[in-house]
Amino acid sequence: MGDIALIGRSIGVVANNERPLYHRIREDIIDGQLDAGTRLVVAELARRYDSSSNPVREALHQLQGEGFVVISQNRGARVRSVGEHFARDIYDIRALIEPYMIRWFTANATKAQIAEMEAIQDEIEQLDGDHEAYRTLNERFHSVSYAGHFNREAIDMEERYREILFMLNKRYPLTRSRWAECLEEHRGILAAVRSRDADAAAAFTERHVHGACRHLIDHIRAGRGREKSAK
Repeated sequence: MGDIALIGRSIGVVANNERPLYHRIREDIIDGQLDAGTRLVVAELARRYDSSSNPVREALHQLQGEGFVVISQNRGARVRSVGEHFARDIYDIRALIEPYMIRWFTANATKAQIAEMEAIQDEIEQLDGDHEAYRTLNERFHSVSYAGHFNREAIDMEERYREILFMLNKRYPLTRSRWAECLEEHRGILAAVRSRDADAAAAFTERHVHGACRHLIDHIRAGRGREKSAK
């Protein structure tokens, strides 16, 4: 699931000003509307997002917890650089969480859950370059194996990081080679779950996460190279 991961909760079409304030600020940080190092002044943000001061302060503290904002006593709040190192840090954490979660699922999966994953994978196999459809199906595929885990803290962390990675990945389409890898990794996870082989399921899951990490970082580096060439 590591790759092109999707928002853990269902995504609806919601008016921009009805969405949580921290979501809106975070999107502007990831999209480059608020550049790295930008000083985040509460009064200015309140005007920008048509909000009052307290929700802005709460949003900044939440974004600090997610790593998007740095708050210091002397310099106030500033936008953190959201780039290669930021992405790698998140994927490294996911590479620890997801194998742990899939091990438990492999031992406890019901026939109905396995059948659901197989049906979703069948839909994925039929896709022809539709990356948005893949994102939705990929979300469903992995949610089957993680949503029922007993460790609520692990689920919350997995969902939070998956949502961040969705935002980072949304501008980058899957390459042909990464698409082939995703299919192979999904098949490997499914086969391991069917045979109750927790070690194999964990290994394929970790490979899936690291492959997604490489894909995103390659895109980030390529974008950085294009920016340098344009100067």
